[in-house]
Amino acid sequence: MTYAPTWWYVLDPNSSDFFALLVLLIDVPIMPMLFFVAGYFALPSLQKRGARLFLKEKLVRIGIPWVLGVLLLAPLTTYLIYLSRHIPMGYLQFWATDFWGKMYQQSVYWFLGVLLFMFAVLSLVYSRSHRLRATTQRISIPTRKPFVVFAAITTVAFFAISLFFPIDHWTHIYLLVFQPVRVPLYIGYYVLGLYAERHGWFTADGFKPELGPWGATCLLSGLGYLACRWTDAQPTLLLAAGTAILFNVFCLSSSIAGVMFFRHKVHGAGGIWRSLAANSYSIYYFHPLILYPLAYLFIPVSLPLFLKAPMLILLAWALAWGAGALVLKRVPLLREMF
Repeated sequence: MTYAPTWWYVLDPNSSDFFALLVLLIDVPIMPMLFFVAGYFALPSLQKRGARLFLKEKLVRIGIPWVLGVLLLAPLTTYLIYLSRHIPMGYLQFWATDFWGKMYQQSVYWFLGVLLFMFAVLSLVYSRSHRLRATTQRISIPTRKPFVVFAAITTVAFFAISLFFPIDHWTHIYLLVFQPVRVPLYIGYYVLGLYAERHGWFTADGFKPELGPWGATCLLSGLGYLACRWTDAQPTLLLAAGTAILFNVFCLSSSIAGVMFFRHKVHGAGGIWRSLAANSYSIYYFHPLILYPLAYLFIPVSLPLFLKAPMLILLAWALAWGAGALVLKRVPLLREMF
């Protein structure tokens, strides 16, 4: 992609605006949707297991992989920044020095730390709230109003924080790594997932939004957001406000439209779909260890970008899927995590 972050793991000398625009769009809903899914399944699991067993399970499935990812796997992917730029430093020296200083990050594993924190907070609230423990799922069809209110709240919070931090800025507080501007979305979509499950949104008789209006909103807000991000205009409060509005409208509409599209057009019950579902966590967890080294190896490969990029993505996806299905699911200790 053109205008890639200067710290990005592997920078291919050939680039295209198309991939920069594609990344800008994908970057908006992908993590809020993961928080939404996590929230959607949290309360049924809590009610089934109780707070103590629920947290114990999350420590095994999220806490241990998070710690291992930060200590062992994030340094490997981050070292590719040095390796791909031919910076003369061995890996062990990098791990012991620069990684814990100016190069510190958690790669994709930051999500696990933030998610574990949210699960811990929910468990604490659940254990102390009789009302929450007594709730049951009841099907109700939402009107347009809750979505307008939700988009307004996330937009205002997003805009307020964007006055102090750039949209793509990363920071960390103690062990947690995150993007400050997007914290309201992490919390908001997690809570929205809790709300959606309690109101039976995706049950047989539940919420069935029409793909047409949500898809049109997604398309228009996405194009508007790209226009805001791609402009050469001087930053102003008006531009920041417009970016915040379009970001959050696109995030919400693409999430709902995406769920409905996959539910009606892509969803399947065959063996391949079951395997993908069973290994989705391991694909997320291990794909950086495969994708970024492959990108490094593909640099000298002379192919058109629109052939090279899909090949790289599909190959990394297939290898990560295979590693989960053929290895992780068969190793006793790893099987409990993934």
